Amino acid sequence: MSKVSFVNHDEALLCAMVQCETVEECICKIKSSLAEDATAFGIQLCKIKKELRTKENLTKIFEACEGLPIYVTSYRHNQNEGYTDEECVEVLLLALECGATILDIMGDMFDRGSRWELTEKPEAIEKQKALIEKIHAMGGEVLMSSHTGSNLTVEETLHIAKCHEERGADLVKIVNRTDAIEDLPKSFETIIELNKTLNKKFLYLESGPTQKLVRNLGPQLGVCTYLTCQSYGPFDTPAQPKLTRLKKVIEGLDY
Repeated sequence: MSKVSFVNHDEALLCAMVQCETVEECICKIKSSLAEDATAFGIQLCKIKKELRTKENLTKIFEACEGLPIYVTSYRHNQNEGYTDEECVEVLLLALECGATILDIMGDMFDRGSRWELTEKPEAIEKQKALIEKIHAMGGEVLMSSHTGSNLTVEETLHIAKCHEERGADLVKIVNRTDAIEDLPKSFETIIELNKTLNKKFLYLESGPTQKLVRNLGPQLGVCTYLTCQSYGPFDTPAQPKLTRLKKVIEGLDY
Protein backbone atom coordinates (compact mmCIF):
# COMPACT_ATOMS: atom_id res chain seq x y z
CA MET A 1 0.00 0.00 0.00
CA SER A 2 1.49 3.37 -1.05
CA LYS A 3 2.03 6.14 1.48
CA VAL A 4 -0.61 8.87 1.52
CA SER A 5 0.38 12.03 -0.40
CA PHE A 6 -0.40 15.71 0.13
CA VAL A 7 0.28 16.63 -3.49
CA ASN A 8 -1.11 13.79 -5.63
CA HIS A 9 -4.72 14.97 -5.69
CA ASP A 10 -6.85 16.27 -8.55
CA GLU A 11 -9.14 18.39 -6.37
CA ALA A 12 -8.08 21.03 -3.85
CA LEU A 13 -7.74 19.63 -0.35
CA LEU A 14 -9.86 20.96 2.49
CA CYS A 15 -7.02 21.21 4.98
CA ALA A 16 -8.17 21.87 8.54
CA MET A 17 -5.47 23.68 10.48
CA VAL A 18 -4.91 22.56 14.07
CA GLN A 19 -3.26 25.09 16.38
CA CYS A 20 -3.51 23.85 19.95
CA GLU A 21 -1.24 23.48 22.98
CA THR A 22 -2.17 19.98 24.17
CA VAL A 23 -2.63 16.53 22.70
CA GLU A 24 -6.25 16.36 23.86
CA GLU A 25 -7.12 19.71 22.26
CA CYS A 26 -5.50 18.67 18.98
CA ILE A 27 -7.41 15.39 18.84
CA CYS A 28 -10.69 17.10 19.72
CA LYS A 29 -10.27 19.61 16.88
CA ILE A 30 -9.25 16.83 14.47
CA LYS A 31 -12.37 14.80 15.29
CA SER A 32 -14.60 17.85 14.87
CA SER A 33 -12.95 18.60 11.52
CA LEU A 34 -13.46 15.02 10.32
CA ALA A 35 -17.16 15.38 11.14
CA GLU A 36 -17.21 18.45 8.88
CA ASP A 37 -15.56 16.60 5.96
CA ALA A 38 -11.97 17.85 6.14
CA THR A 39 -9.80 15.99 3.62
CA ALA A 40 -6.39 16.87 5.11
CA PHE A 41 -4.87 18.33 8.27
CA GLY A 42 -2.30 20.97 9.09
CA ILE A 43 -0.77 20.44 12.52
CA GLN A 44 1.27 23.41 13.75
CA LEU A 45 3.81 21.67 15.96
CA CYS A 46 5.19 25.04 17.06
CA LYS A 47 1.96 25.60 19.03
CA ILE A 48 2.09 22.28 20.96
CA LYS A 49 3.80 22.53 24.35
CA LYS A 50 7.38 21.37 23.82
CA GLU A 51 7.28 18.85 26.68
CA LEU A 52 4.30 17.16 24.98
CA ARG A 53 6.00 16.74 21.60
CA THR A 54 7.05 13.15 22.23
CA LYS A 55 7.00 10.29 19.72
CA GLU A 56 4.07 8.70 21.56
CA ASN A 57 2.01 11.89 21.64
CA LEU A 58 2.67 12.91 18.03
CA THR A 59 1.80 9.40 16.84
CA LYS A 60 -1.45 9.60 18.78
CA ILE A 61 -2.33 12.96 17.18
CA PHE A 62 -1.52 11.78 13.67
CA GLU A 63 -3.45 8.51 14.10
CA ALA A 64 -6.53 10.60 14.94
CA CYS A 65 -6.35 11.97 11.37
CA GLU A 66 -7.58 8.57 10.11
CA GLY A 67 -5.14 8.20 7.23
CA LEU A 68 -5.67 11.64 5.67
CA PRO A 69 -2.64 13.68 4.49
CA ILE A 70 -0.91 15.62 7.28
CA TYR A 71 0.97 18.90 6.83
CA VAL A 72 3.21 20.01 9.72
CA THR A 73 5.00 23.24 10.56
CA SER A 74 7.81 23.99 13.00
CA TYR A 75 8.16 27.76 12.75
CA ARG A 76 10.38 29.83 15.04
CA HIS A 77 7.66 31.32 17.25
CA ASN A 78 5.46 30.15 20.17
CA GLN A 79 6.89 26.97 21.72
CA ASN A 80 9.88 27.15 19.35
CA GLU A 81 10.92 30.59 20.61
CA GLY A 82 14.69 30.56 21.04
CA TYR A 83 15.20 27.41 18.93
CA THR A 84 17.93 27.28 16.32
CA ASP A 85 16.86 26.37 12.81
CA GLU A 86 18.44 22.96 13.33
CA GLU A 87 16.23 22.42 16.39
CA CYS A 88 13.15 23.44 14.41
CA VAL A 89 14.11 20.83 11.81
CA GLU A 90 14.49 18.13 14.48
CA VAL A 91 10.84 18.62 15.43
CA LEU A 92 9.81 18.18 11.78
CA LEU A 93 11.87 15.02 11.32
CA LEU A 94 10.39 13.51 14.48
CA ALA A 95 6.92 14.27 13.11
CA LEU A 96 7.81 12.50 9.87
CA GLU A 97 8.82 9.40 11.82
CA CYS A 98 5.48 9.56 13.65
CA GLY A 99 3.31 9.71 10.52
CA ALA A 100 3.35 13.25 9.08
CA THR A 101 3.06 13.51 5.29
CA ILE A 102 4.57 16.84 4.26
CA LEU A 103 7.02 19.08 6.14
CA ASP A 104 7.11 22.88 5.90
CA ILE A 105 10.67 24.07 5.25
CA MET A 106 10.93 27.86 5.47
CA GLY A 107 12.53 29.57 2.49
CA ASP A 108 15.01 31.29 4.80
CA MET A 109 15.87 28.12 6.71
CA PHE A 110 19.54 28.32 7.81
CA ASP A 111 19.60 32.05 6.95
CA ARG A 112 16.85 33.59 9.06
CA GLY A 113 15.78 37.12 8.30
CA SER A 114 16.40 36.94 4.56
CA ARG A 115 14.36 39.28 2.38
CA TRP A 116 11.00 37.77 1.46
CA GLU A 117 11.81 34.81 3.73
CA LEU A 118 13.96 33.40 0.94
CA THR A 119 17.68 32.87 1.34
CA GLU A 120 19.90 33.58 -1.65
CA LYS A 121 23.10 32.48 0.14
CA PRO A 122 24.69 29.48 -1.64
CA GLU A 123 25.71 27.72 1.59
CA ALA A 124 22.18 27.98 3.04
CA ILE A 125 20.64 26.82 -0.25
CA GLU A 126 22.90 23.75 -0.29
CA LYS A 127 21.86 22.91 3.29
CA GLN A 128 18.19 23.25 2.27
CA LYS A 129 18.69 20.96 -0.71
CA ALA A 130 20.44 18.37 1.45
CA LEU A 131 17.62 18.51 4.00
CA ILE A 132 14.99 18.09 1.28
CA GLU A 133 16.86 15.07 -0.10
CA LYS A 134 16.96 13.58 3.39
CA ILE A 135 13.21 14.07 3.86
CA HIS A 136 12.50 12.46 0.50
CA ALA A 137 14.77 9.53 1.41
CA MET A 138 12.73 9.10 4.60
CA GLY A 139 9.51 8.88 2.55
CA GLY A 140 8.26 12.41 3.22
CA GLU A 141 7.17 15.31 1.04
CA VAL A 142 8.34 18.92 1.32
CA LEU A 143 6.46 22.19 1.22
CA MET A 144 8.74 25.24 1.03
CA SER A 145 7.21 28.43 2.40
CA SER A 146 7.96 32.13 2.06
CA HIS A 147 5.82 34.54 4.10
CA THR A 148 7.13 37.61 2.30
CA GLY A 149 5.36 40.35 4.28
CA SER A 150 5.53 42.38 1.05
CA ASN A 151 3.28 43.55 -1.78
CA LEU A 152 5.20 41.85 -4.58
CA THR A 153 4.85 42.02 -8.33
CA VAL A 154 3.84 38.96 -10.31
CA GLU A 155 7.43 38.59 -11.51
CA GLU A 156 8.89 38.74 -7.99
CA THR A 157 6.46 36.08 -6.79
CA LEU A 158 7.33 33.84 -9.73
CA HIS A 159 11.02 34.20 -8.86
CA ILE A 160 10.38 32.93 -5.32
CA ALA A 161 8.28 30.06 -6.61
CA LYS A 162 10.94 28.93 -9.07
CA CYS A 163 13.56 29.03 -6.31
CA HIS A 164 11.38 26.74 -4.18
CA GLU A 165 10.93 24.41 -7.12
CA GLU A 166 14.64 24.33 -7.99
CA ARG A 167 15.57 23.46 -4.40
CA GLY A 168 13.45 20.31 -4.61
CA ALA A 169 10.17 21.26 -2.93
CA ASP A 170 7.10 19.19 -3.83
CA LEU A 171 4.77 22.05 -2.99
CA VAL A 172 5.39 25.81 -3.21
CA LYS A 173 3.83 28.10 -0.58
CA ILE A 174 3.94 31.89 -0.82
CA VAL A 175 2.07 34.37 1.37
CA ASN A 176 2.21 37.96 0.12
CA ARG A 177 0.77 41.18 1.54
CA THR A 178 -1.63 43.49 -0.29
CA ASP A 179 -2.45 47.08 0.60
CA ALA A 180 -5.86 47.66 -0.99
CA ILE A 181 -8.75 45.79 -2.61
CA GLU A 182 -7.53 47.31 -5.90
CA ASP A 183 -4.66 44.79 -5.72
CA LEU A 184 -7.12 41.95 -6.42
CA PRO A 185 -6.59 41.79 -10.22
CA LYS A 186 -2.85 41.38 -9.60
CA SER A 187 -3.61 38.67 -7.01
CA PHE A 188 -5.57 36.63 -9.52
CA GLU A 189 -2.99 37.25 -12.26
CA THR A 190 -0.30 35.94 -9.89
CA ILE A 191 -2.22 32.73 -9.29
CA ILE A 192 -2.89 32.23 -12.99
CA GLU A 193 0.80 32.75 -13.84
CA LEU A 194 1.94 30.37 -11.08
CA ASN A 195 -0.44 27.76 -12.48
CA LYS A 196 0.94 28.22 -16.00
CA THR A 197 4.62 28.39 -15.04
CA LEU A 198 5.30 25.91 -12.25
CA ASN A 199 5.83 22.18 -12.61
CA LYS A 200 4.87 21.71 -8.95
CA LYS A 201 1.64 22.34 -7.10
CA PHE A 202 1.40 25.58 -5.16
CA LEU A 203 -0.38 27.23 -2.27
CA TYR A 204 -0.74 30.99 -2.74
CA LEU A 205 -2.22 33.14 0.04
CA GLU A 206 -2.34 36.80 0.97
CA SER A 207 -2.71 39.00 4.02
CA GLY A 208 -4.46 42.36 3.82
CA PRO A 209 -7.71 43.54 2.20
CA THR A 210 -7.74 40.82 -0.48
CA GLN A 211 -7.06 37.87 1.82
CA LYS A 212 -10.60 36.50 2.13
CA LEU A 213 -11.29 36.52 -1.59
CA VAL A 214 -7.94 34.92 -2.43
CA ARG A 215 -8.32 32.22 0.24
CA ASN A 216 -11.86 31.40 -0.86
CA LEU A 217 -11.41 31.64 -4.64
CA GLY A 218 -7.73 30.82 -5.22
CA PRO A 219 -8.31 27.06 -5.68
CA GLN A 220 -10.76 27.87 -8.49
CA LEU A 221 -7.74 29.27 -10.37
CA GLY A 222 -5.13 26.65 -9.50
CA VAL A 223 -4.21 26.83 -5.81
CA CYS A 224 -4.01 23.21 -4.62
CA THR A 225 -5.26 23.52 -1.04
CA TYR A 226 -7.75 25.44 1.08
CA LEU A 227 -6.35 26.23 4.54
CA THR A 228 -9.38 26.24 6.80
CA CYS A 229 -10.27 26.34 10.47
CA GLN A 230 -12.92 24.19 12.14
CA SER A 231 -13.37 26.71 14.97
CA TYR A 232 -11.51 29.74 16.29
CA GLY A 233 -9.50 29.38 19.47
CA PRO A 234 -6.76 31.55 21.00
CA PHE A 235 -4.06 30.29 18.61
CA ASP A 236 -6.04 30.06 15.37
CA THR A 237 -5.57 32.32 12.36
CA PRO A 238 -8.66 34.56 11.84
CA ALA A 239 -7.88 34.92 8.12
CA GLN A 240 -8.46 31.20 7.57
CA PRO A 241 -12.08 30.60 6.53
CA LYS A 242 -14.24 28.46 8.76
CA LEU A 243 -14.63 24.97 7.31
CA THR A 244 -18.44 24.91 7.26
CA ARG A 245 -18.64 28.35 5.62
CA LEU A 246 -16.01 27.48 3.04
CA LYS A 247 -17.94 24.38 1.99
CA LYS A 248 -20.95 26.61 1.26
CA VAL A 249 -18.76 28.86 -0.91
CA ILE A 250 -17.51 25.84 -2.87
CA GLU A 251 -21.04 24.47 -3.28
CA GLY A 252 -22.16 27.89 -4.56
CA LEU A 253 -19.42 27.89 -7.18
CA ASP A 254 -20.17 24.34 -8.33
CA TYR A 255 -22.69 24.98 -11.08
